[in-house]
Order: sequence, then structure tokens, then C-alpha cells
Amino acid sequence: MKLLRDPLGRPIKRLYFKTEELDERCEQIVADFMRRHSGGYRLPIPTDDLIRMIEAEADDLDMYANLPEGQDGYTDFFFDRKPRVKISARLSDPRYENRLRFTLGHEYGHVWFHAPLWRISAQEPDSRPAEPSWTCHRENIETAAENDWMEFQAGYIGGALLMPKSELTMMAGEIPMREGEKPPLRVDSELGRAAIERIMRRCQVSEQAARVRLLRLGLLTES
Repeated sequence: MKLLRDPLGRPIKRLYFKTEELDERCEQIVADFMRRHSGGYRLPIPTDDLIRMIEAEADDLDMYANLPEGQDGYTDFFFDRKPRVKISARLSDPRYENRLRFTLGHEYGHVWFHAPLWRISAQEPDSRPAEPSWTCHRENIETAAENDWMEFQAGYIGGALLMPKSELTMMAGEIPMREGEKPPLRVDSELGRAAIERIMRRCQVSEQAARVRLLRLGLLTES
């Protein structure tokens, strides 16, 4: 972990983690939480547990917010208190369950990893403790560019919480092993599609979320 200058001009230090660190921390956090509150770790991660994880770290969570079209949720950061999270009321429709789950995972990434950076910045002489210091609007929850480090990390954390690396390595690895192949599989191959579908079912995520996660872990390849 390193603290670096924020390249986008935000009044905080950039929190740098290797993705391997994020995977390890996310898996430990969700497993510990479920052992304490849900009778043990299992997949898929229950949506109610994702909600409770945010509630434990946020000042307020509104699950039925009236957000503009195209915004699934956002997190307000403050210098003097815990963050405030809003989730679009549209995602309460059962049709959007997978999208809701990933949005919750994404916002938890902001609440857990990023909100403390704003409170640390309260020590700076030009901070304004009573006002929201930054609002993170969410339009693309899974594929943010790496130069927007907060959005990239939150998206990565959302995937790591819902699709733990150790579980995916085992589940996706079994498919080529049965066929005498070696990973990574081509994402557009029959075996690659089978791996995506298996993760979708086991982790209760969308096709896009499963594909992005498997590609980032190097279990699938586009070349």
C-alpha cells in the first residue's frame, strides 16, 4: 500500500494497492463478516450481507434513492464523518438484482477503502469539515479506466467481493482441465463461454461482470 498524489486533483492522497492485495483483503473481509453475521461463508454472497457491510461503515445508506437515469448509485465523502451512500430505487426491481449486487460491492469499495482518506485530509488547514468534499457518481460500475483510480479500485473490489479469486481460480480451472486444455482460455471459445456461465450461476453476477473479472485475473484471454 502506498499514498501518492491524486492525479485528478482531488484533495486527498491516492491510495495505491496492487490488485493481488485487493483480492486478498476482499476475500478475507467478506469471509470474516459472513462468519460473524451469517453463520459462515458461502457463495453466492448474499445481497443482504452486502447491504449490512455498507451499513456498518457508512453514516447512511439509502436503498431507494431518486437518482437520474443512468446513475445506479453514488457515495458522498466527508471530512468530518462517515460517508453517505445512495442506491437507485430502480435497482430494487428483481430484474436488476445482479446490477444491484455489483453496485453495492462497488460502493462498499468507496466506503471501506476511500472514505478514510477524506477524514485524514481533515488535518489539512484548507479543509471544510461541514461540507461534502466529493461526490462519486456511478455510470460504469465494472470497467472504469485505471487512471481514475478510485473508480477502478471500487470496480475491482466489487468483483473481488462477489467473485473471490481463490474460488474463481478453482471453478474456471476445472473446465479446461477436464478437456485437457490449459488456462487461459479464449474468451470467445466454447470453453471460455462455459467458464463465464459457470461463474454467472455460482456467484450470481451478470455476464459482463463475470467476463471482466475472469479477464482481469488472467483466466480468460482476448488474444
